Amino acid sequence: MRYALFMSLCLPRPALSFSLCLLVSLAASGCSDPATPGGSCATSSDCDSPDLCLDGLCVTPITADSGNGDTGTRSTDSGIDSAVSDTGADASCGNEAIPFDYRPPNVLFVFDRSCSMRRRLDDSTLFGTGPDDPRTRWYVAREAALSLIADYESRVFWGLMAFPDPREGCGMPATAEVVPGPGNRMAIEAELVRNRIQPFGLCGPDNTDTTTQPRQTPTFEALEGASTLPEMMDTMRDSFVVLLTDGGASCTDADALGTLTATLGSMGIPVAVVGFSTSDGETTLEAIATNGGLPRPGGMPSYYTAESRADLDSIFSEIATRVVSCELSLTTTPPNPDEIFVSVDDVDLAESATDGWSYDAAANSITFNGTPCDRLRSGDITRIGISFGCAPSACIPQPEVCNGLDDDCDDMVDEDCLL
Repeated sequence: MRYALFMSLCLPRPALSFSLCLLVSLAASGCSDPATPGGSCATSSDCDSPDLCLDGLCVTPITADSGNGDTGTRSTDSGIDSAVSDTGADASCGNEAIPFDYRPPNVLFVFDRSCSMRRRLDDSTLFGTGPDDPRTRWYVAREAALSLIADYESRVFWGLMAFPDPREGCGMPATAEVVPGPGNRMAIEAELVRNRIQPFGLCGPDNTDTTTQPRQTPTFEALEGASTLPEMMDTMRDSFVVLLTDGGASCTDADALGTLTATLGSMGIPVAVVGFSTSDGETTLEAIATNGGLPRPGGMPSYYTAESRADLDSIFSEIATRVVSCELSLTTTPPNPDEIFVSVDDVDLAESATDGWSYDAAANSITFNGTPCDRLRSGDITRIGISFGCAPSACIPQPEVCNGLDDDCDDMVDEDCLL
């Protein structure tokens, strides 16, 4: 009982002297002799080791469990409690929160909605019956894109630029329907089913209608429009363009498109290219993808090709793993890399290059590997704690950032940025 009272009364008050804490504990327990055997003293040399002379009495130093498994001891020279810091963290293991920065990237879908997207995948000479005909290029592309957005809703700032609409022919600027930002899934879904966007709303029932929309694919104007969006030039996060088209571009040649995408890459906006039925646009798509900075792995063709929903799902999933990072940049440098601790959802995460976390001293960053990376990308992880010295005992609040995480430990995710 005396020990319990000492812990509750003295450990939270690091400024109290050892002797004062001891007197409080003795008074609370009703004891008259501070130590056994004890006795009076003038200096510590009058006491048997390891006893100390405090307030004229020989006292045995007390060790206290810090509450997280580490044992701290009282100072033997100043009498000041050194086991507990002003914040309540255990100073004997140096428990200190390490702030980190994790921000979802901007990803702008540049979505071809030209009249040829009405064609059926099983027979490209035939047109589908409408936007919900599952045989059409449009339906498959729309559903695959919406599925990807739903899978990575909290880890990507999605945006949409569908081209062309009646005002966006050759030489006319293209505009974004939804600029990249948090919580855009419903807005993009609403846009992709509107008549103004889907090709069946404006293109005629066959390929003879030339009055409502020129059958053009102004890819240059669309990519140029993407490069001017302020959101895509946000220096606080990475930005990417995913171009989905079903063939060659109108209005300009492959060289001009290659130059434009190289410019986008130099601005820090890599472009990935996904092509449907590309026989009439291979040269153009290759020029875009080669210069875009996000070519398909494995060499030519540098663009991704898709002929089915399964193809698109696989391609989109691969692109997502390339643009959604599992790296957390630390805003301060840990004093000792061997004493870094990481937790996810308040559970310790093991250090592992294959299925845990690893530290890159050169980049001063933590990277999640294997299953933890998959969980982070999918939004399954909502809390991350990084500390130096020893593992944190609870969530460590940080300022709330739009990143799909509960940064401020209030059991709500991104509550401020979605208002």
